[in-house]
Amino acid sequence: MRHLRYFLAVAEELNFGRAAERLGIAQPGLSQQVRALEAIIGTALFDRSRRAVRLTMAGELLAGEARAILARTDAVLLAARRAGQGEVGRLAIGYVASAAYTGVLTAILGRFREAHPDVAIEVTAMAMQQQLEAIAADRLDVCFIRPPVSLPPGVTSFPVLQEPVAIVLPESHPEAARKAVRLAALARETFITPEHAAGVSFHRHTVLACQGAGFHPRLGPQGRDFVTIASLVAVGLGVALVPQSLRCIRLPGVAYRPMEGAGVTAEMAVAHRRREASPVVRRFIALARQSRLRG
Repeated sequence: MRHLRYFLAVAEELNFGRAAERLGIAQPGLSQQVRALEAIIGTALFDRSRRAVRLTMAGELLAGEARAILARTDAVLLAARRAGQGEVGRLAIGYVASAAYTGVLTAILGRFREAHPDVAIEVTAMAMQQQLEAIAADRLDVCFIRPPVSLPPGVTSFPVLQEPVAIVLPESHPEAARKAVRLAALARETFITPEHAAGVSFHRHTVLACQGAGFHPRLGPQGRDFVTIASLVAVGLGVALVPQSLRCIRLPGVAYRPMEGAGVTAEMAVAHRRREASPVVRRFIALARQSRLRG
């Protein structure tokens, strides 16, 4: 590359002195480099038989090709540099549906896209357990999840949102007339939870909150997401604890009420591999850490 750059400077200036000054090197050194290139190729690139420096036919051919080679080389080096700095590349993100209506997903993605417009982003709504399986298998780079949940080996998480837990109950329920509901008043109700194992996310939140109110909840149907859960509440199959942000989903026949007293908070977290090699993913993680919200 150095030989080509030196040769091209002389080819454009047609003067070794001016070319050396342009390159910031001594003229004897430039002449030596050009002669070395001619030795590599096996033919003269400049006609030195006259006072004026002229390109030979081989030199004219090489000059055109050298410009294309150097331009392509510069583009490749720039692309590699930008990839190494996390400015270009691919990012695969999974998220639980509730991450969208909390605003946390759109807020973080919006900031990242504004800062890194050339990164290709794939965003997929997935059940939490499917996300964790996908990140462990390197099919996802980042997950938006709702702890507590057991993480695969080599995966860690950090919170990006804390929000209150609300109660969703049928609009016709007597407690729906109150501004805030005592959880103990629902001791005889059936509680609808997400499709999680015991001790995970809102299944755990529901059990612990009810036990804190003095009773063990009677668990009933399960829903694949909180919109489904609210729909089950609307048809009278029970009540549920849900993220406060679900209130933006205005389903007919349900009422969202805060819990009276101390209440419970729910967490949204970003999960990622502990030893992440991709500069793009590391940049996203760093931005997400700086974007912690409060519901």
